[in-house]
Amino acid sequence: MKRLIVVCMVVMLASGAVYARNALAQSQSAYNLQQNEMRSQQSSANALQHNDRQTYVNSLANLTKLRAKLAEAWQTLGMSPQAAQAVANAYQPSLAQNVHHVSLRGKSSQEVAAMLQSALASKDYMLANQTLIEYEKIKTGLGADTSPDSPH
Repeated sequence: MKRLIVVCMVVMLASGAVYARNALAQSQSAYNLQQNEMRSQQSSANALQHNDRQTYVNSLANLTKLRAKLAEAWQTLGMSPQAAQAVANAYQPSLAQNVHHVSLRGKSSQEVAAMLQSALASKDYMLANQTLIEYEKIKTGLGADTSPDSPH
């Protein structure tokens, strides 16, 4: 009988140790899964941050090119290089879409010129730049079905 009690005690202790080892293994496995998930999330966040940074760098290069083209366009309209660059540097694409302006459809070149002069006189360079961009789009056929000089 004493042997039976000793055997039962040994079995109980052994099963407790097996249970504890299984619980520890499951706990370690859950911890590893959690760590892997956190690493994955951090990697995704780093990739997004890198992509955002690269997009920003690319947009700055594009903005510099756009402003240079705007300055050239202002110079072709008779503006000095310094004044043309100053006006072009005021252009902010993210804000330009919110500039309230009159549609250029059906406007003659003279009417558009008057609109540009008015915007420049009031130092509303955002409006002047946006108007010039839209005028150039229309002239090249990118922005509308009609040219500024054609009646519509």
